[in-house]
Amino acid sequence: LERRARRRRDDHLARELPAAIDLLAVAVSAGATPFDAVVTASVWCPPTVGAAFRNVLATCRLGAPFEAALADAARRDTRLGPVTRVLGTGSGLGAAIADALERLAAESRRELRRRAETRARTVPVRLLFPLVFLVLPAFGLLTVVPAVAAGFHGL
Repeated sequence: LERRARRRRDDHLARELPAAIDLLAVAVSAGATPFDAVVTASVWCPPTVGAAFRNVLATCRLGAPFEAALADAARRDTRLGPVTRVLGTGSGLGAAIADALERLAAESRRELRRRAETRARTVPVRLLFPLVFLVLPAFGLLTVVPAVAAGFHGL
């Protein structure tokens, strides 16, 4: 049950991450510091990523350095690792991170697309059971049995 909840959270995080990274990139491109970008993202991001960013801000309010709070968020949610590393680099070194965030968002979208394609490839296997055990017997009962019965009736 716990593993299923973790997987569901990971799926939500994977779906929401590209939009969150785009929001961070827009905020940084507009001149916000990485910390201010996280503040903005915590308000406007989708719920799962927004909650992770709010946890980062709550940790910072308790006195932890921003980079340490980001590292803690990356330990809790491994999908946030690349984003937190880029934000930590921008915060610690003062480097421009807008391009890195845009590349990260594009890579996140590609990963999401690959996961969707992988999931779509499993659909025929999942449909095999209902087809073999439900549809084909019903087809036989509705088409073959009446024809055989009509043939025996004619004898």
